Amino acid sequence: MKGIQKKFFISYLLIGGIILSLFWLTQVVFINKIYSYYKINQLKNYSEKIVEAINNNNEMLLSELIDKSSARVIAISQNEILIVGSKGYGKGLGIPETLLHPAKNLKVVKYEHPFLHIEYLSIIRPFLYHGKPATLIMSIPIAAINDSVNLFKQVFWWIFVITLIAILSISVYMSKKFTRPIQILKNAAHQIASGNLNVKINYKEEDELGDLAKSMNTMVKQLSITDKFRKDLIANISHDLKTPLGLIRGYSEMLLDYYGDDKEKREKYLNIVIKETERMSKLVDDVLQLSKLQSGMVEIKEEPIDLEKLIFETLDIFEIQILEKNIEVKLDNLKLKVIADREMIKRAIINIISNAMASMENSGILTITAEPQDKEILIKISDTGCGIPQKDLEHIFDRYYKGNKSGTGLGLAIVKEILTLHGSKYEIESKEKIGTTFYFTLKAG
Repeated sequence: MKGIQKKFFISYLLIGGIILSLFWLTQVVFINKIYSYYKINQLKNYSEKIVEAINNNNEMLLSELIDKSSARVIAISQNEILIVGSKGYGKGLGIPETLLHPAKNLKVVKYEHPFLHIEYLSIIRPFLYHGKPATLIMSIPIAAINDSVNLFKQVFWWIFVITLIAILSISVYMSKKFTRPIQILKNAAHQIASGNLNVKINYKEEDELGDLAKSMNTMVKQLSITDKFRKDLIANISHDLKTPLGLIRGYSEMLLDYYGDDKEKREKYLNIVIKETERMSKLVDDVLQLSKLQSGMVEIKEEPIDLEKLIFETLDIFEIQILEKNIEVKLDNLKLKVIADREMIKRAIINIISNAMASMENSGILTITAEPQDKEILIKISDTGCGIPQKDLEHIFDRYYKGNKSGTGLGLAIVKEILTLHGSKYEIESKEKIGTTFYFTLKAG
């Protein structure tokens, strides 16, 4: 037994020990006082009822009460005339003469028999008998109280042993019961740490540990997805970098070996090298940008932005593609102001338009519109491209996810992070062979 199981066991043992200690103090150390206090109160109650029975001349009730009290009872008048009890009863009990005279208040006294040396506990209750002072004396041997206490003490040790065994058994059982799910979670955590992401924790209890097990299962599931995406990313980046690097190397070697004066051929080789370098730069830039956004260290610098001017600047970047692919651009209601981080939102719009351009092969329509909504501006960017399959839509914002098996799968993940930082609402709708529309909101300027 070790660790938390040992702590649970010791805790239960300590609690049981404290309970037994309190029980022992109460029932063994203070039992004499407790039982004496109980007997005194019992005699007081009986004395009150006996006085009432004497005054009512109810001899049957009087006899019954004396029997139940298990005490020796005498009652004498002011003139030492015996009211209850037999003649010489007071002397037979060895009651001191001073106690036989009428008292003013109820008393509890202890005295010793002068000849038998037996200790008695007595209740001396004054009362009026036919309008004259009288005294009721109820006595029980203290030895009887001690015998009852000693009997209980003997029984107590048996109770103590049985209770101690029960506490030990319960402590072992409960410590194992509570630490079993913790051990399950610990083993699962070790397996996850060692790289096994196929772990499933089977713990169905509806408690805090059950919630932790569910959270760990969810975590493992997300880690599995992330690990798959990570592997895909490494494979994609390796492939995407290998191709331009091979081209750059090849054309660079051709330029080194080329001694001719053909300017057109030389420019062709150099343009290919530059294009592939830009492609590599874009890939590395996307990875760095996403990592930066997800680090939580990015602060947005919001400012009023002319939306129409920003869209025109962005479209200028795609001018060559728009002309080459014969794409028609439609703009509507863009003369609006928005509040945002200019460079970040520009990057997001570039990524959205880049996806739209990639989905349209030879021709198509790119539509960008804006619509005021309360304190926000709803921006729509639509294309008439190939569309996105329904199975890919729910993953479209996941990092590294590439539904069309091209690119790096980072573009829309970056868009998501940028819009989240701005507190924007965003959504995407798409139908295959019809087109895609991307919606997002920005604060109105």
